[in-house]
Amino acid sequence: MSPYLEKYKQNIAIEMRKRGSSYFEIGNRIHIPKSTLSYWLKNIKLTPEQTQKLNDKRTEIAKANALKKISKTSRMIEEIRNSSSQDVKEISKKELWLMGVVLYWKNGNKSNLKKGVHFSSSNPDMIKLFLKWLREIGGIQDEEIKFEIFAPKKFFTEDISKWSKVTGFPKHYFKYFYIQKTSFLRIKVAQSSMLARQISGWIEGIKKTNNL
Repeated sequence: MSPYLEKYKQNIAIEMRKRGSSYFEIGNRIHIPKSTLSYWLKNIKLTPEQTQKLNDKRTEIAKANALKKISKTSRMIEEIRNSSSQDVKEISKKELWLMGVVLYWKNGNKSNLKKGVHFSSSNPDMIKLFLKWLREIGGIQDEEIKFEIFAPKKFFTEDISKWSKVTGFPKHYFKYFYIQKTSFLRIKVAQSSMLARQISGWIEGIKKTNNL
């Protein structure tokens, strides 16, 4: 770079800095590295207002960069999710059987087996999956199924509508309510102690097969 051009760019840099421009803005304008700008501008003092303006700009840039990163990560996650979902084809009856047993196991149903099958969750998808399992694997009819709603009292009416829509069961199936801070639904199967024992045996078989 010729001395004349260097001096010309230095004057521009000084003028821009006095107006409160950042090193990034100056560098983009005259294409000079930050190390050179730091040397040229070391004696330029900014007013409190200019300093605040630069700080505000840095904050805005940081927020914009963070949003871009979040957006990029979200797109990547969605792409992975869509790609992974295509790996799951038609689920066989045996696979559905295993899914339901593990789901029941995870639910931690350790009460007296004489009380039969019961399953609790606040997750609508888990509820729908277990109902599918009861019908297709357990051979349970809809009239054998009962529901218990646990929720703060003020949400009972809303929860009836919600769970009726999730399960596809009419609202009159939801007769039992229990006041509790958190909301969830319990599925109970009438006269199902034998099925409960069978599930317990399947769980033990999974443990033994996998040396658990």
